[in-house]
Amino acid sequence: MKEGLNIAMLRSFYIVIILLLGSFEPAKGTNDQRINGDILAGELNRVADAVGRSFIQEIYNNMHYNDQLRDGQRLSQDISKKIAQRMESIKTALVDLKNTMEDTYEQMTSSIRHQDCCVDGTYQKNLHFRTRVSVDSFCYSKPSYVENANIKYPTMDILTTMKDNHQNNKNLQFQYIAFTSGLFINYPSTKLTDCNSFDPRIRPYFVSSTTSKPRDVVLVLDISASMSGDKLRETRDAAITVMETLSVHDRIAIVLFNNVASSPNDCYDEQLVPVTRTTKDVLKKFITSKGAEGGSNYEVGLRKAFGYFKTNSTEQNAARDMIILFVTDGTNSGGNPLEVIKNENQKIQNRVVINTYGLGNSLSSQVKELLVNMSKQTLHDDSYGYVTPGKSYTLTDAMLPSLREAMGTYYDYSSVSISQTPTYTQPYKDFFSKEFVVTGCLPIGNRGTFVGVACADILLSELVTEIIYLQQGEFSYVFIIDGAERTLIHPLLPDPRDVNATEYDVNNIFNFERSGDVHVVIDSMKRAETGQRSLLTTIYETRGDRLLDGDSKRELDAVYYWAPIVASGSNLSLCLVMAKNNSLTSLAFHSRPSVQSNDFVYHRWDLTTWPQPFCRHFNRYATKAKTTIKLTPDAFLDPYEYTFVEETESRIKQYEDYLSGKITTNPGLKVEAINSIRVTYPIERFWKTVSYQDAPYLVWRYIMTEDGVQRIYPGVRLTNDYDHKIRPWYRRTVAQKLINVVSAPYEDSWGSGKVITLSRVILKSATNPKSKTEAVIGTDFSIYHFHQLLKDKYPICANKTLYSCIVIDNSGFLVMHPFYIETTSPVKNRIHISYMEGRISRSLISTGIMYRQPCRDTENKKEQFTYRVKLLRSQLSGLVDPIEKYEIRPVPGSNVFLILKEIVSNDDSSTCCSTPSSSSPSSVQCGEDTCSCLCYKTIDFNECENKYENMEGIDPCNPKLPTLESVSVPEEEKTRNLETCFPTSCPCRKTESECFRTSGCSWCTSSIDGALVKGFCDLKETCPSKQCLKKECGPKCCGPQCKGPPEPEGQTMLYVGSSVGAVLVIVIIISIVVIVVKCRRRQNHGHDGTYIEPTHVHGSRSVCSSNESVDYEHSHNFYVTRQFSETSEENHSEPET
Repeated sequence: MKEGLNIAMLRSFYIVIILLLGSFEPAKGTNDQRINGDILAGELNRVADAVGRSFIQEIYNNMHYNDQLRDGQRLSQDISKKIAQRMESIKTALVDLKNTMEDTYEQMTSSIRHQDCCVDGTYQKNLHFRTRVSVDSFCYSKPSYVENANIKYPTMDILTTMKDNHQNNKNLQFQYIAFTSGLFINYPSTKLTDCNSFDPRIRPYFVSSTTSKPRDVVLVLDISASMSGDKLRETRDAAITVMETLSVHDRIAIVLFNNVASSPNDCYDEQLVPVTRTTKDVLKKFITSKGAEGGSNYEVGLRKAFGYFKTNSTEQNAARDMIILFVTDGTNSGGNPLEVIKNENQKIQNRVVINTYGLGNSLSSQVKELLVNMSKQTLHDDSYGYVTPGKSYTLTDAMLPSLREAMGTYYDYSSVSISQTPTYTQPYKDFFSKEFVVTGCLPIGNRGTFVGVACADILLSELVTEIIYLQQGEFSYVFIIDGAERTLIHPLLPDPRDVNATEYDVNNIFNFERSGDVHVVIDSMKRAETGQRSLLTTIYETRGDRLLDGDSKRELDAVYYWAPIVASGSNLSLCLVMAKNNSLTSLAFHSRPSVQSNDFVYHRWDLTTWPQPFCRHFNRYATKAKTTIKLTPDAFLDPYEYTFVEETESRIKQYEDYLSGKITTNPGLKVEAINSIRVTYPIERFWKTVSYQDAPYLVWRYIMTEDGVQRIYPGVRLTNDYDHKIRPWYRRTVAQKLINVVSAPYEDSWGSGKVITLSRVILKSATNPKSKTEAVIGTDFSIYHFHQLLKDKYPICANKTLYSCIVIDNSGFLVMHPFYIETTSPVKNRIHISYMEGRISRSLISTGIMYRQPCRDTENKKEQFTYRVKLLRSQLSGLVDPIEKYEIRPVPGSNVFLILKEIVSNDDSSTCCSTPSSSSPSSVQCGEDTCSCLCYKTIDFNECENKYENMEGIDPCNPKLPTLESVSVPEEEKTRNLETCFPTSCPCRKTESECFRTSGCSWCTSSIDGALVKGFCDLKETCPSKQCLKKECGPKCCGPQCKGPPEPEGQTMLYVGSSVGAVLVIVIIISIVVIVVKCRRRQNHGHDGTYIEPTHVHGSRSVCSSNESVDYEHSHNFYVTRQFSETSEENHSEPET
């Protein structure tokens, strides 16, 4: 009875509403505008204020600051000295290791008493070395082709010295000794990969210790018919080995000969080329592309080889070692090679050294003798210069695997100087840390003879830590070059910490510094001078992701301050570029700031005690009682005292005690970071009260400061190496610091599904748009909530049969699109509008609203394109395209635009791209179409000179933001059986609109098999993308329905009376709506009548009052829903039948 009455009454309500609403006619307007970005702008402002943007900005506005003018010359010299000190400490460690080895060399024995690097041992994970090691031992390895009889092992004195070095110099990574015998000693001991084939003698750090000059090496390789099979294969492998021994200082050429001589095409056929990744790839492909055929004409091979040296000037020849490595297995079919060597070498003062390698059992004694004479250059004429004899090797078929060793150790040990000055490699990628490292080495001697090298690694990021974490205002940076104009550090080079970066070849400083008189600065730096010079320069700031957002640039009136890095073995010089009259701004407190001990909750729940209640926020273990704080390296006086050092309970206790004033000894925190902790603390209470009440749909709330302080609510644990300042969302916000920055949707790694981020810069002073960035405040919310908001605020967007509402950012990426709502798959990447809306994209491009922005990807030798979306002066209010049937409107105060697209039947609009949207823009070559996806064009690059033919007109790209090696801690066990942090009451939310107004709920519309179901509201983890993840897919009971007692019959009339009362209420509400609509019609008389107003109006003073401007400086209780049961639905069960 009760159910029948209720159903009947509901039907009556529905009919009444339809009849009344049907009487309304849409207002007619005089222009075509159907959407207005101001409405969405107001909603974004409300979101920003709901997360506390105005609240925290007001706190910063009222703070006092200290401004200190920076002394650039002094600062550059201070940084230079600190780097020099680290290099000197490396030298001290190397000298100690070298001396110990030389003192105990005669005591080495053939007995093996040490850990084998090829065998797993008792190792423990070590954060400093990024792998499992034992700091109590070293290990050894040797290549399999080295006989044990030739190996002797060092004494335990070496271990003592290595351990002392490790204790006394925390900057050191691995230490090792490499012997001329092929033995390799590594500390600390660890399991190495491919160690049976690892030969330290062919590594650049070893080879660079054998000479003070760069090398020019020409490989002359026989590819006659008799070389087929194992001989040709071993020759190719040995040639590749030689390439790997060479550094960026060296050059190489390859000549293959049979009846004729050949080299790679183009410039490779004419000159020696620098050893880069590109040139090595070309040469490797060349030597593997040729088969064995024809005879062996020594003469043509040698003439071709000497031709490479003749392209050098006399000065170049004097400054470089010149070597020919000649490999053959057969009888010479050409002219006398000794005559060729004599005639060609005397043209260059007999500077070329020749090593010969005879292969195979069939090698005749005459050929063996000829090869020896070629290495000795027996026909030489001393009047043209002294001839340095080379080495000659004969290898039988059984010895062919040793060719790699013989050719890889082509250098002359007897001429190696036992120097006390270390040599340093160029930066290269370390196997364990995956970061860039630099290796320093010293030669080891015994009785004046070179026997090996003592080496140690240091992370490049640790060597230059002051540069990585430089905080000297927003427009300052540092670069380092060596005496040959090679760049070690520059903002336009990959970050040394980036575990995904590749080794870079294009490193000449003039690729990155191109101001008018900058060559004067560089020349002075090469001479190891100190100086300063004012220059008008261009700086490039990343707008987020390099390949997706591109860069912005600005002219800077700067001063260049430079100073040499004075250390043994260093030819480096440093330059600080700083804005004129640059000042460092910091918060000022009259007394040492302190917080209550329980107000500083560190994010490490495993090392400190969190306040209750504990809860589950999606898949994260959390506390809703407090915010948690994480500190990044920027918060510390010495960043590397924090980075890659295990955090301990006692260390965190020191943070807490110092901040609360219990102890006075600073545990290494910067004053600026301490101040930021104090200043951001009030946001915690705001988030827990006002923010949660006004905006329960917000998933996460966080503020992250320039001083390295991260505060998040609910309190959760972050990964130890998470650094917001190198994340695209943070950089994107800082680059657009005066507006709300909205991200494209992405899949939240913490389990809340598809989310959008809104972030905003907090300034030193909101009244001064040029003031310093202090922090970025941000929040995440569901894409489905955003979609629902658009439908509520723009009813035209709800009519999806006729219209489609799209939101894009100012790089052209989709923030909202029907695809995101319709797909149940996770969002794996940002999608550009050119991939989904070809018709609109072509129109935007043709009108100049969306245009391509190029930059030079220096390392990949490409011109990379990203998009910008910007309205022209004549289009500031937007654009209506009646042909393509869409309109675009700006959303003021944000980085997004709103597009209304008419749905056209038989729409044959093709996209601008045939490649998947997941394709990297660096792998998609641009076509001829003006509308293309993100792509690249090739740039003329001279591989043989390792430089661009023309650098004018295209600005360099910023490198991609670094990826750090991150380790997440599983929390499944801790979150099991915990309640959600905030009551969601999902089953009580009966409409899709209500469902998405709280962060923990999702509207379920399909089963796990994809079948459509009647929509219902449930926890987000049940159906994160509107599709159930469990077989049981149906609505749950709500509140009292779950366990309510049966109702007496007498209650029936009560329901009837209640229903009648409800009808009267609805009639009253509809009457009010009628009055409001009439008032609006009167107000819109003579104005745009098709303008769609928001469905919620705030601050109305009377029924027919004009719209007031919204006060965005205070929080508003918007999107308020009725009160639901406080009982969380995860405790509900299906009602019993």
